[in-house]
Amino acid sequence: MVSNVKCLIDRDVVNKDTIANMTDLGISFFAPLCGRNRGAFVLDPPDGQTYGCVAFPSKYADLAGVETEVTLEDSNDINEQFLAGNITASDAVELLDFFVKAVYDSSSDVQAKPYGCDAGGLAKLDCGEFPLPSILPSGGPIRAATVAGVFVPAPWMGAKEMLTLNEAKNFYSAKDFHDMKKLGLNAVQVPVFTSTFEDGSEDIKNAVGELLDLVDDAGLSAILVLTESDDTTDEKKAVTNAAVFVSEKNAAVALTLPSADTALVDAARKVVATLPLLIPIKEDKLQGLYSDDSNIYAALELPHSTTVGDVASSTSQDDRMKLFYHESVSCISRSPIEYASCFKKVPVFISNGFDLAIDDCATKESKAFKNYGQCDRFDETIDSNWWHNHRSSFAARQIFAYEHGLGWSFATWKLYDEDDDKPGMIDSPAKLLSLKDVAAAGLLPPLAHKHPATLACLNPPESDFVLGDDTLSPTPSPPPDCGNGWWNFTTAQCDFWIPPPPPPPCLPVTTTSPKELGLAAISGAVIGVILLKVLGDKRDGYSRIP
Repeated sequence: MVSNVKCLIDRDVVNKDTIANMTDLGISFFAPLCGRNRGAFVLDPPDGQTYGCVAFPSKYADLAGVETEVTLEDSNDINEQFLAGNITASDAVELLDFFVKAVYDSSSDVQAKPYGCDAGGLAKLDCGEFPLPSILPSGGPIRAATVAGVFVPAPWMGAKEMLTLNEAKNFYSAKDFHDMKKLGLNAVQVPVFTSTFEDGSEDIKNAVGELLDLVDDAGLSAILVLTESDDTTDEKKAVTNAAVFVSEKNAAVALTLPSADTALVDAARKVVATLPLLIPIKEDKLQGLYSDDSNIYAALELPHSTTVGDVASSTSQDDRMKLFYHESVSCISRSPIEYASCFKKVPVFISNGFDLAIDDCATKESKAFKNYGQCDRFDETIDSNWWHNHRSSFAARQIFAYEHGLGWSFATWKLYDEDDDKPGMIDSPAKLLSLKDVAAAGLLPPLAHKHPATLACLNPPESDFVLGDDTLSPTPSPPPDCGNGWWNFTTAQCDFWIPPPPPPPCLPVTTTSPKELGLAAISGAVIGVILLKVLGDKRDGYSRIP
């Protein structure tokens, strides 16, 4: 255990003013934490006992610094006593914070667990002696769009062939960059081939320089992203030349190398000692990340469609459930980002993977595309309030998570064939990767704000994927008495962290019809499967206790 790294509740998200707005403390805190270490923790200093979700120390409140006469025998008591008004909102936050710290401090090998401090985005790693830097002159997180498809082909954008030099020079105008600035962006990513910086490529290099001048005029910064090209014969020389080029351009603030090869870092450092260099990396390589160079950063890829399980769906309900799943896991992305900063001392920038697509439908025309059924119902999403609301939630949750690192870059600013007749209409899969279209559709939080998505992860996403845009008539009724448990409105049943003796089933007194109860049961069952997938896929073998 690294003593100067702590796992705490993020008080910017969960505090005395917001905790009352949380819909379910059990799902938000106890579900992830009680599944870790089999729900067990010990005290520091140890008292010879092991505790856990179902058995708290007798002086739990005192240990958490809370003065109360209430007895807290288990994790469920925190929720019950708060709902009953027997402890204040401030007390509840302190009690939960102690729980988060105790579980984390009792976890083994946290240095090797990128998700060791995950609580659905509500907890943070604190390593105060290593404040998060910024590579922008203005400070703050990077909020960028990638200038995709200009100097490096992007077939999913709608062009089957690489742009000619003249087309590349004219694809982006000064207005595009001023529109980005107006939206609240502060940077762009500019992908270019390494061959751009070989001898004899002055025309394309000049075109890149002209684009960077437009970026500078709009008051934006630029990250130049080197991409390997087949005809590059001396990659180290190309990196050296690119580093010199970037250092001479006002707008350029960083260079992304084509690979993590340390020889390429050395090639850049021969000519620029402190230029920020970004190293491309995938999530499964974070544990091996290390650098003693304070100007080295990670350019992390977090794509949404990497496996058949994430991509395929067969029905409209499957499509909606897939978006619900991606909403659910997006908040926990802050964990590996903070892990890299705290334990590896390498801040993370999300260079690839921020968009609103949950499948690979934008690549449907490519030879590599495999149709698993996920793209056959896109038209159902066009005029759907359900899809609009959940895509907005998905966007805000990603921004919340990614801004706990250096920031993010959206997949592209615009597509080749702009549809000015339908502004704000997401009527093709590719538009979910176009920030201009996503913004026009009203799917983004206000990026001009300093913290546009602070509370995006306060609650889990709405689990209304069974019905979609169809709604049921409201059937208000008081929740039932669950005894030593609480009524879970999501699953329509009593939840217990301490299983009760086997009494008759706990049923609500309600006017809900049998049909509605059936839908609620289906929804609850599916949510359980999704939670298990989230925990299993993202938390290195953690599992929920019964």
